[in-house]
Amino acid sequence: MSPAKWVIAACALSATACHRAPVAAPANPEAYGLHIALTPAAGAPLQRLELPAAALAAAQRADLGDVRVFDGHGKVVPLARIAETPDTARHTTTVPVYPITGAAAALGRDGLSIKVESQGATRVVTLDSSPTAPASYDAPAAALLDTRALHEPASGLALNIAIPTGQPVTLNLLTSANLKDWEPLAQKVLFRPTDGAGPLGGGEIALPGIDLHDRYVGISWGEAHGITLKAAHIITTAQAPPPQITLQTRGARLSNAHELRFDLAATTTFSAMRLTETGPDGVIPVQLYGRTAPQDPWTLLSAGRLESGTGASVLDTPGPSMTQFKVEADSRTAGFSAAPKVELLFDPVTLLMAASGTPPYQLAVGQAAAPGAYLALSEIAPQSAPAALSALPAAQFAATPNPTITLQDGTQDGALDLRKLVLWGALLLATLVLAFTAIKLARGMDTAAKRAS
Repeated sequence: MSPAKWVIAACALSATACHRAPVAAPANPEAYGLHIALTPAAGAPLQRLELPAAALAAAQRADLGDVRVFDGHGKVVPLARIAETPDTARHTTTVPVYPITGAAAALGRDGLSIKVESQGATRVVTLDSSPTAPASYDAPAAALLDTRALHEPASGLALNIAIPTGQPVTLNLLTSANLKDWEPLAQKVLFRPTDGAGPLGGGEIALPGIDLHDRYVGISWGEAHGITLKAAHIITTAQAPPPQITLQTRGARLSNAHELRFDLAATTTFSAMRLTETGPDGVIPVQLYGRTAPQDPWTLLSAGRLESGTGASVLDTPGPSMTQFKVEADSRTAGFSAAPKVELLFDPVTLLMAASGTPPYQLAVGQAAAPGAYLALSEIAPQSAPAALSALPAAQFAATPNPTITLQDGTQDGALDLRKLVLWGALLLATLVLAFTAIKLARGMDTAAKRAS
């Protein structure tokens, strides 16, 4: 091959490395990575599709735009997304907040004292005359929420709360009907990274659609100091939200005792990560970071606290989807003796299908280049209210086992991906070939000049 052809080939290779992109074939069912047979409900022009866990794991787009339903002739069936909890179905109620003073875990113990402030006057109500009741009421260790007036299932708790900067604060929520017998309700770790910033992911705590009518909610924050709970708002819905979908993972490996890194093969749609200690490591505060590429800075997503024998810690992953993650153990601890167990939590996704075409039908998921093709709800069901949509019959999917997601070894900081390596190699090769060609041409011109003289 001549030097000029080498140059052309090298340039073509570099252009391919830079601009190669997957070819979209959204109309071809076989171009999708996962196929699940589905059976529509008989005689229903509109019906719900509750995506199975396998479909959520196989999606290649963060917005689930690569989800399709094809009929027996390979034609696309119209779909629209249904919000699990429409804004019109959410109601927010501000509930009374009473500071509780006493031991760090005053809730559920003798000596529970409630500091009630009303019209400028303060009174302390002691629910048990135990001598362990605190003598000072200046530093509340918990708070009591009066939720007795609620009549709808509670799906969330929004807090106006002040917390220290740079310190994870674990909120433990309990519920009681008599202020004596307490049941666990939820747990949330709040973390405020800088002064003036709000808690990561906001101050809302998900609740499992529980009926809090004629009950109380207690919130304790252990030994943490500088906590001020200013207001609490309970979010209720007419219908309890469905639970999150949990998928197991494999392949988690520690980079060192204080760091767990892993990459995901594609942008996934999970909304939270659940970590569980697998070794006898005691209490370990952790922080979760994410990014989309090795050259990007790490973004702090969430913070939590792991402790052996006390269950898992759920770390929210707010914001845009990412593919690279890092869990850092607090440097003040000995770190992990073994990689923690990692589970990914997915919010349930429901689609509205306008049944058309010819059976059999199949759900197809998993093509990164497929453009989004959802219709608006108003285009499929212009007259339907949210409550009516939730009452529609659901199509049935063929039984599909929940997949296990493989965690890839974490990419190191500043690492170059394969395309960049190919590009730099091609550019270097092109430079060498051009230099060789220039030298050869110069020598040829010099020889020709000597012959002419």
